[in-house]
Amino acid sequence: MSSIAYHGEVWTDGSGFATVQLPAEAGPLEPPLDYELRDLEPPSSARVTAELRNGRFTIATDQPHVKVSWRLTGHRAHRQQEEG
Repeated sequence: MSSIAYHGEVWTDGSGFATVQLPAEAGPLEPPLDYELRDLEPPSSARVTAELRNGRFTIATDQPHVKVSWRLTGHRAHRQQEEG
């Protein structure tokens, strides 16, 4: 099974939350999933508050309007071959 990673940056809103949407071509990922978060500016405490579901996950910070760098690593879900 091969690992695949997606990464990017997102700003939290006025309440300190941000939802990350993976690209449509990402497809489903199998656990274990590894989330890496790093708050860039201003310093805060970033954490995942909702794990990956339907191609998206949610990040929260202690302060509003924080830029967060994220990386999600998992395994591609194997699609079962269709019976014909």
